[in-house]
Amino acid sequence: MKIVDAFRQGVSLVDQNRKAICVIYLVNLCVAAIFATPLFILFHKQVGALTVRDELAFKFNYAWWSSFSFSAKGLEETMRPTLSGGFAPLFDNLELLLSGKFASFGWFVFALGLGYVFLAAFFNGGAIALFADERKTFTTGRFFSNAGLYFHHLAALATTALVLFWLFYKLLNPAIFAVVDGIVGDSLSQPLAWFVNLGGYLILFVLVFLITMIFDYAKVIVISEKKESSWLCIWLAVKFIFGNFGKTVGLNALLLLIGVAVVLVSGLVLTLLQPTQIFLLALVFLIQQLVILAHIALRLTFYASETVLYQQQSAAAAPVKKRKR
Repeated sequence: MKIVDAFRQGVSLVDQNRKAICVIYLVNLCVAAIFATPLFILFHKQVGALTVRDELAFKFNYAWWSSFSFSAKGLEETMRPTLSGGFAPLFDNLELLLSGKFASFGWFVFALGLGYVFLAAFFNGGAIALFADERKTFTTGRFFSNAGLYFHHLAALATTALVLFWLFYKLLNPAIFAVVDGIVGDSLSQPLAWFVNLGGYLILFVLVFLITMIFDYAKVIVISEKKESSWLCIWLAVKFIFGNFGKTVGLNALLLLIGVAVVLVSGLVLTLLQPTQIFLLALVFLIQQLVILAHIALRLTFYASETVLYQQQSAAAAPVKKRKR
């Protein structure tokens, strides 16, 4: 099966089950509102008390920010000046991906992130089950039923992935850059240091890419094949990926490039728009919500395309039984 065909069929599956995008978006919106509301109240109080509302609409007030960040706790620590730019989420996520400094947000935020991982695992199970059996139409009840049915498998895979990434950032990441520092040594050549460090970051990126892909296919296999062991599916995913290396990596690389394009385009638009008026503020909010919808749709396209590729390749590899005369 060609990569483009798997992608097209994946997009078609997501389109057939587009109501799932709305369900996941609404849940994300409700969860965000739970935490955004107290932040908004606090932020509104701080701005009003320091009478810097008008000034913040046109330029950044470092004196106010220093006072605010000094006493920030919990969710307040997630607010940073860089987040006002369109490309800030991209750079923040890239920095976290390459450094693994997730604890820098504080343990409260880190715990919320862990909770979100398992919430995502719940919905991933419902979505992949829809894609694995495309003959059935979407219903909200079926979506949530499948999400609950496969949650223990997806939660086990999520827990395993978290442990693996913890080991990755705790042990492998420092080991790689210890080698990088050893190669660079006392060299005064800036181009050498730049290229060697770039090589280290590329190795990290490729490893994260492969680990994420392995766990994606493990989710697809455990649901498509209705396996009893989640951990066995990790090994089956490794065998499938490396047995079809060009197609699996090519498909995920294509989807990743589309994701990067979405982030770059949305980042450029949000950078150009300065919300100094209520209309522009509403427009920026609308664009941000559309970007979130696009991210949800793209993540579902990952799972749908991977499911199509796995099922088609598995069917093609299955031995054909001869009919007995």
